[in-house]
Amino acid sequence: MDQQQSPERRLRRRWREGLGLALQDLAHDRRTTLVLLFTVAAIVAPVLLLFGLKNGVVATMIDDLLKEPSTLEVTVYGNTRLESDWFARYAARPDLGFILPTTRTISATIDLANTDGHRQVAAVEMIPSAVGDPLLPVDPPPQPPGFITRLLGRWLPPPAPDQPLPAARVDPPAAPDQLLLTATLAAKLGLAPGDAVTAVVRRGTGSNRENAVLQLRVTGTVPENRFAGDAVFCRLDLLVATEDYRDGLRASLTTADLAGPLASARTQYANARVYARDLPGVETLAAAMRADGLEIRTQAERIHIVMALADTLGFVFQVIALIGTLGGVLALGGALWVNVDRKRRSLALLRLYGFGNGTVVLVPLAQSVAIAVGGFCFAYIGYLAGAAAFNQNLGQNLAGRGFVCRLAPEHLLAAVGITLLVALLAASAAGYRASRVDAAECLRET
Repeated sequence: MDQQQSPERRLRRRWREGLGLALQDLAHDRRTTLVLLFTVAAIVAPVLLLFGLKNGVVATMIDDLLKEPSTLEVTVYGNTRLESDWFARYAARPDLGFILPTTRTISATIDLANTDGHRQVAAVEMIPSAVGDPLLPVDPPPQPPGFITRLLGRWLPPPAPDQPLPAARVDPPAAPDQLLLTATLAAKLGLAPGDAVTAVVRRGTGSNRENAVLQLRVTGTVPENRFAGDAVFCRLDLLVATEDYRDGLRASLTTADLAGPLASARTQYANARVYARDLPGVETLAAAMRADGLEIRTQAERIHIVMALADTLGFVFQVIALIGTLGGVLALGGALWVNVDRKRRSLALLRLYGFGNGTVVLVPLAQSVAIAVGGFCFAYIGYLAGAAAFNQNLGQNLAGRGFVCRLAPEHLLAAVGITLLVALLAASAAGYRASRVDAAECLRET
């Protein structure tokens, strides 16, 4: 009957028979099976916890760094002379995230008052802003859950309940007569988006003083976690106009003057707002700007500490993961090898019953995969318990109140794949041993 079947059907039947025999043998020898399951779990669970710690701590620290725009800022110390060509050259660099000209620090102030004049704040810092300003919160891009997240979502750790919500989007001023106020300044002036505000630009010394009064409008507020202190975010045109007025390049400055182009005629600026695209870009940008003869300030030391911690934990994890992998191969492979030796007579009987060499070899391979999957499930349960303990007891020590221990779905999938690969490597020796079992020799021993 077997000869009348097609080769594909015979192969499928042999596979089903081999898998069935492997699972039945594991169920029959349940004590040995449990020992092997706990052996795999004891090897995999610490590796999962270690990688979860490495991923959680470092990812949270890097995320906290990236959430602070000042980390990516490359500050030009003092005032200098930067030509338009200099800005164009840096704007084309791949490591640059944002660049915008600015004026002398002494010129970048303005006095503000609400419409009734009862609340006033003098010498408010003016910060030029444009699209892409790192200090302005933006809507995070939507991240639909992938297949792995949907598949494993119910078993993944829930998001931290105390994780702060992202700030609402704030767009930069669209016109020179528009301002963004920081939250502290808006509270002092009692202003909200849509309100009018009176701005006064002062010039002159001694008794020879002149004031330019501008009627501007508040279009939004910048949250305190993005900028702490009193400041206004404005268009570069308004900043250039106030500096020109103070320098005597403009006879007067009115609200109507803000309707025309103000900064387009400038070819030289005293300073710049510069932000790198990412953490490594801070160092490359700073090196390039220092080569141009500029004195630069960055948070390179803080970045180096975090990146060094990431490299150290990565190396530690690689060493422990390598030792754990080798230990898993040796432990599981040795156990399966001994198991094949212990069941040589049973394997010999399978040959006498007509089972081919492939079916006999498939038995330890299938058992190894089943043990690896079951052991990983036990290891994952242990990981969840350990991760919950770490996050509850140590998570409050992180500034960003993030996860101390966390694995992403792709990390779990990679761990499953590595565990199966280790199981197959361990079973290959046992499978070879099973293929060398001689039926006649085993029967003569009985």
